[in-house]
Amino acid sequence: MAVLDVDAITKSLGGAEIIGGLSLRAEQGEFISVVGPSGCGKTTLLTCLAGLRRPDSGAVAFEGRRLDGPPDGMALIFQDYSRSLLPWRRNIDNVTFGMRRIAATTVEKRDRAMEILAAVGLRGFDRHYPWQVSGGMQQRVAIARALAAKPRLLLLDEPLAAVDAQTRADIQDLLLKLAAELGKTCLLVTHDVDEALYMADRVIVLSNRPTHVVDDIRVALPRPRDQIATRAAPAYLQLRERVLNLIRAMRTTA
Repeated sequence: MAVLDVDAITKSLGGAEIIGGLSLRAEQGEFISVVGPSGCGKTTLLTCLAGLRRPDSGAVAFEGRRLDGPPDGMALIFQDYSRSLLPWRRNIDNVTFGMRRIAATTVEKRDRAMEILAAVGLRGFDRHYPWQVSGGMQQRVAIARALAAKPRLLLLDEPLAAVDAQTRADIQDLLLKLAAELGKTCLLVTHDVDEALYMADRVIVLSNRPTHVVDDIRVALPRPRDQIATRAAPAYLQLRERVLNLIRAMRTTA
């Protein structure tokens, strides 16, 4: 049974058809990246997958159950981390907020929050407020909060678009490490083809609106990945050219 099974969903907003008969599957432990032309509906798709919007037709199933709202066992990391965190709560309290549905004592939740903050490199910053730390640190708090909820599926909506290049690389490697260690299934929406290929086991390429899958590409690159060696590998460069050509072709026909 797939962790996520999307069957021919459609979605229109404001009279415009955004998603047109899109299907995909995510298996246990897979890291999937989703790319496509600008404005093709990637974020709308992600909100449907998260149960935040209902498709007009078709179905989204999580662990075999059709979604009718946000389910337990799924977490979403937003692009705008500064707005997703609660500025009046300390970092540790933002993380424990993510565990509000988990049956555990307050002490157990705080202990887990401290462990996860340490895992994302924020040991010693638990008592700080989000506005007292850098943007990269705030995004690490958002990642820690999502992981604290013990999700079996982690959805990521361009979570690194607003951080600098070095921080982006560091958090990419952190996410890959934690996903592997914790056995998480991840689906990353990104506009960055290099990020998509570097992170993923599969890259799904979307069409222009109304969006559907035009290619589902297996990324058979060795793990663990390396920011220099992986991106210099001939197989990586071939995949990069393939994805970029697909997106360029869609731009010329838009």
